[in-house]
Amino acid sequence: MHKFPRSSYAVQFFAILMGLCFLPVAVPAFASSMAVSPTSIKYGTNPVNSGPYYYVTLRNSGTTTVSISSATITGAFKFAGITTPSSLGVGKSVKIQLKFVPKTTGNFTGTFSVSAQNATRVTVALSGSASIAGSLTISPTSFSFGNVTVGTTSSKTVALKAGTTPVTIFAATTTNQEFTLSNLTLPKTIAAGQSISVGVNFKPASSGSTSTKFTITNNAANSSAAISATGAGVATKQHTVGLTWAPSTSNVVGYNIYRGTATGGPYSKLNGGALVTTSFSDNTVKSGSTYFYVTTAVNSSGAESIKSNEVRATIPTP
Repeated sequence: MHKFPRSSYAVQFFAILMGLCFLPVAVPAFASSMAVSPTSIKYGTNPVNSGPYYYVTLRNSGTTTVSISSATITGAFKFAGITTPSSLGVGKSVKIQLKFVPKTTGNFTGTFSVSAQNATRVTVALSGSASIAGSLTISPTSFSFGNVTVGTTSSKTVALKAGTTPVTIFAATTTNQEFTLSNLTLPKTIAAGQSISVGVNFKPASSGSTSTKFTITNNAANSSAAISATGAGVATKQHTVGLTWAPSTSNVVGYNIYRGTATGGPYSKLNGGALVTTSFSDNTVKSGSTYFYVTTAVNSSGAESIKSNEVRATIPTP
């Protein structure tokens, strides 16, 4: 017979083995999973009270719906674009805006976190610094376009320059839609000490004087910089070229009129049947163009004479 202590040891050893066998059952395993990109953001140096924003993408990378329980952020940062509690379907994603909002100068760090009931928490590391607000210089600050033909566009250029710190332009609005800005994609950050060229355009829709004010919203000390512009729309003028010539001394039944855009031709005939008068009005000319005219005489058989001497007509603008 075995002694009692041997049996006791065997029981204890078996109990230990049983505990080891059941130990893995206590480890949680989530079929749901979240992923965030990017996992870190550096905001650089920005003016106090007006930092930039970036987006991160939160995606359900698992095989079941994620039950989001909370979203938090620390430091001089704030977030928008996600509410809690909420759910995120399989393969779905959401964009979240993370903004740097420093209230004082200095260096700042923070963490954005999203937690879920059935998935591991994800985080984004944040860092940035703040300095005294910079400045935005605009040159020139006003424009006069003068007279511009209705329906056409006149353009000028303005320079926007940042001071000793970067400047970010968030918006540019106009009080008159006949005036627009070009070559400015928003938001636009101008590096410290650098400048960009922006087009200022005027396209009048009707006759008369008009004006506008552009408001340039930015994060510099002059956060509402402005550009003013004036101009006048003038109606397109219909010009006419009047031609007269001496009658032919031969026996003719009429005349033909030809027009070209270069001296010596080629020429295009302007009239249909032969003209029985010795004058003609050309009202198909365009402002700013130059034309060259010749005439021929036509006899009863339809034969034409040689071309007359050439005359030139330059059309005014407008």
